[in-house]
Amino acid sequence: MRKGQLDEIDKAIIENILKGKTQSEIAEMLGITLRTVQNRVRALEDSGYLIKIKEGYWKANYQKLGLSMLTVTFIDLDVESKPRIDEVIEHFKKLDYVENILELVGSAYDLCLVVRYKDIAEFNKERRKFMEWFVKNGIGINHLSTYISSKCHKDHRRTILD
Repeated sequence: MRKGQLDEIDKAIIENILKGKTQSEIAEMLGITLRTVQNRVRALEDSGYLIKIKEGYWKANYQKLGLSMLTVTFIDLDVESKPRIDEVIEHFKKLDYVENILELVGSAYDLCLVVRYKDIAEFNKERRKFMEWFVKNGIGINHLSTYISSKCHKDHRRTILD
């Protein structure tokens, strides 16, 4: 990392850490030394791109990485398409920017997607692809609502098991 700018190696390290890879695995994948990965991870922590949770585990500072736009999308499939819900879920599980897929019960909607984007341009581009996929695959939607978060007040994953 040079003067607050992420290079391709920094980005690859962050992406692989978030995928659960060890520093040794990352070094081997990228063809660099373990010491180089360790030094870069330390620099990424010091610069605020990575937040250490505990030894060997980090989370991303999405605001610092420029991925602060979070949306929540609710989907109501039409009656003929409801039996294909598993196909829809499997498709969206493959998309990296989709963080959560929730199948709903007791709601007017069938699915809820939590999706992270860089900006409104990426949102518009990916939403078009999203809609094109439904049309191409003959899956009908009765209603779709998307809400864009204006500010995150708590970003946390549950840690208490009891």
